[in-house]
Amino acid sequence: MNIFTSKGTIKYEKEKIIKLSSEMFPDDLCEQCGRCCIIHVFNSTECSEPEVVYCNHLDTETKRCKIYKNRFKKEKKCLSMLEAIMVSALPKDCPYVKNYESYEEPWFYDCLRSKSKD
Repeated sequence: MNIFTSKGTIKYEKEKIIKLSSEMFPDDLCEQCGRCCIIHVFNSTECSEPEVVYCNHLDTETKRCKIYKNRFKKEKKCLSMLEAIMVSALPKDCPYVKNYESYEEPWFYDCLRSKSKD
């Protein structure tokens, strides 16, 4: 079976990825920091700190998803943990990736950590 399309992208079934993800990366590892719910980060030349936009379903007080049980059905952009790891969407101190030496986090997490220390 060829998993690649003619354009070189990988075909997969979302339901299988979600199941595989939950089996390999159980929910109880999550520290509920909400950082995986970042959907956009803007870096303005006027401001040294990046502007962060979180998913609308994130409860910013509890750092929990308001639609967690049905998130993949209600929010098409929500990534499974396996997908998030594959596209390097998580911070390097996330419990799901912290033991992977070769994992590289997106540029903005370092900025966010230094901002939170201030």
